[in-house]
Amino acid sequence: MADPARPLEGKSILLLPRYTPLGPSSRLRMGQFVPLLEAAGARITSSPFFDDAYLTGFFDGGRQSRAAALRGYARRLAVLSRTRADLIWVERELFPFLPGLTERLPKSRGVRYVVDMDDAVFHRYDTHASGLVRAVLGRKLVPLLRGAAAATMGNPYLVDYARRAGAPRVEMIPTVVDPARYPVTAPPAGERLRLGWIGTPANARYLDIVVDALRTLGAHVPVTLVTIGAPPLEGLPVPQEVHPWHEDSEGRLLATIDVGVMPLVDDPFERGKCGYKLIQYMAAARAVIASPVGVNGDIVTPETGLLATTADDWAAAIRTLATDRARTAAMGRAGRERVERHYARDVAGARLIDLFTQVTA
Repeated sequence: MADPARPLEGKSILLLPRYTPLGPSSRLRMGQFVPLLEAAGARITSSPFFDDAYLTGFFDGGRQSRAAALRGYARRLAVLSRTRADLIWVERELFPFLPGLTERLPKSRGVRYVVDMDDAVFHRYDTHASGLVRAVLGRKLVPLLRGAAAATMGNPYLVDYARRAGAPRVEMIPTVVDPARYPVTAPPAGERLRLGWIGTPANARYLDIVVDALRTLGAHVPVTLVTIGAPPLEGLPVPQEVHPWHEDSEGRLLATIDVGVMPLVDDPFERGKCGYKLIQYMAAARAVIASPVGVNGDIVTPETGLLATTADDWAAAIRTLATDRARTAAMGRAGRERVERHYARDVAGARLIDLFTQVTA
């Protein structure tokens, strides 16, 4: 008789993430669930497409190594040709910038698989500046999704795409956190509002509208911008406290801010983002300000933070939270409660285990 505590007992699951754990999407969408899947009885193996050397070059200066990409294609083809897994879990796509025919490989070998997306990766093809790329690759992910046993999508925008592409079963699984990694402490005491942002150097460009808002505020609202993972910003009218990103320090650093921010531009690719920054800030019991783009408007409620579109909106939101610290602290507490109910790793992990159990039955 099957052990209900280990519903995946004896099942082998091959993870095909885009990156090693150094890549945020792969670490969060797949890597953090490995202990839960193993506790449910599954045997897990993982084969990322890109290696650490590729990611390090990309983060340091946006360099994209062709040699690393070629190694990725060879590695991915080899692992798919020999796998005997009961289930494959694919992050985003199998072969970047190759035609949709290559995405049919697991289906042609009779292997069940689930596709996961936390970004609108399809817009890299169907909105590409090259007409040739749009013509050849605009629908390259359709065969992958149609052949899948299921798709795990990070927000409603991605869910809608997967359904339109023909995925037979679509589950919305948000990008989540382990709340235990985010200590809950009282907001820092001080006259200056500590405005925090966490991300990669490539995404620091989204901070432009926050910088414009801070110029509008001038010296009337004392602010320090605390960045985790961003380089020093040029033309910033307030002090910047710069921290490198490390997985083991992000929770501790977020506890030093008063308010977390997630600015975005309202473009197709950004509508596919999953609001992970907001969930991190809320896990640390901090109020948030966000652009109402994509899923941000679902994550942020009036109890947990404010939404802002223009630079003037951002300035008004910052001023509001800087001058009403009691309200700011209450938003932080409400945010932590919301994360524990809806955006916690164990909550999402239970849903994934149930899905994988059904798919492999």
